[in-house]
Amino acid sequence: MKIDKEQLVRIIDFWQKSAKRNNLFERDVLDMVDCKSKEIVDFVGPRRSGKSSVLKLIIKKLKLKDDFLYLNFEDPFFVENNNPQIIEEAVEVYREYFNPNVRYLFLDEIQEIRNWEKAVRKLRDGTDAKIFLTGSSSKLLSKELSSLITGRHLSYRIAPLSFAEFLNFEKVKIKTKKDLILKDKLLQKKFDEYLEWGGFPAVVLQKNQELLKNYFFDILEKDIMARYEVRDRAMLEKMAVFLLTNSAKIVTLESLKNNFNLSFETVSTYVEYFKEAFLLFDLPLFSFSLKKQQKAFKKFYAIDVALAKNVSFKFSEDRGRVLENAVFLELKSRGDESYYYKTKEGLEVDFFSGANGKNRELIQVSWSIKDEAVCKRETKSLFSAMEELKMKKGMILTYGENDIIKKDDKEIIVRSVYRWMLEK
Repeated sequence: MKIDKEQLVRIIDFWQKSAKRNNLFERDVLDMVDCKSKEIVDFVGPRRSGKSSVLKLIIKKLKLKDDFLYLNFEDPFFVENNNPQIIEEAVEVYREYFNPNVRYLFLDEIQEIRNWEKAVRKLRDGTDAKIFLTGSSSKLLSKELSSLITGRHLSYRIAPLSFAEFLNFEKVKIKTKKDLILKDKLLQKKFDEYLEWGGFPAVVLQKNQELLKNYFFDILEKDIMARYEVRDRAMLEKMAVFLLTNSAKIVTLESLKNNFNLSFETVSTYVEYFKEAFLLFDLPLFSFSLKKQQKAFKKFYAIDVALAKNVSFKFSEDRGRVLENAVFLELKSRGDESYYYKTKEGLEVDFFSGANGKNRELIQVSWSIKDEAVCKRETKSLFSAMEELKMKKGMILTYGENDIIKKDDKEIIVRSVYRWMLEK
């Protein structure tokens, strides 16, 4: 099928203008991105988490004017023109009609183009242009990218906003440690809003929770059903809602198999789809035995607490689990390798972070420990785990309490979650 060059010129012009928007909020990942090396840079994460904005922020950071090409492949034009050649043709049309010297290529939602890797390989080997990619599939752009395009690449994860980024969107500045104390009431108020609105940028800016349901169905339809040709939409949706409802809980594949009357293989495949589309994450049990760790049950967490609350049935009723999910997402954003921990007595600690490094942390999450029974339960689990792991310190993260609990030579630091999130 012959490409209409004039139409492609209009498409390129539209996206070039959109890339120069100035009303953008800074994202933390920008400080980490290597814009100078020749390696391909890819950004992966759920749709609507701000990947396109990150590309535009890079364009702004590099002060680019007319020597870059930016294209979003979710444009309807690419539904009819969906082949790897269209990427090369877009570059050629840009050179002919806009600027012969293309130093940077920004290819947004690249997974929408079939066999895109062929064109990217060719462009990488045949031009001096720096290539940036985004995609909404962890499998597509993390596990498989190296083999698809052959060669080294730099990969960055784009997630919904952290609490620190949420404050930036809300124009709240925390510059010093004393601000955590002096602005405590404001921070707690904003943290309430963070739990209500979540971290998807458009939802935060528009204060529109209906968007969350749209995102949920888009992930199911575009990132799972269309990509993997899943036919039973009703069953896929039911299982997704069930897992989101049970965020921060251990859910076994066996229980899913029995609940939905499906084969073990189908249940396992659906769970992998949810993870690859960034709808859900799992958290393994820590064990010094890799075999035991792989066989152990996992806990599941939602990509966004507000999304989980809006599409699930009872998740929002358990404030402790909502808080735990928020802590998991913060640990994930920090790049900390985390597990949950079970003592020899079977007592559970929510997070064992940095387990294989020097900065090990045992973290328990509870909405409040003012109740004596709750405090006793949470501290017992922590002190027991600290004893087994030969650690002197542990932490309990709560909605708004700050304290220190000591026992012999060990101590548990009680922190409000929102302060902890801003102390990194």
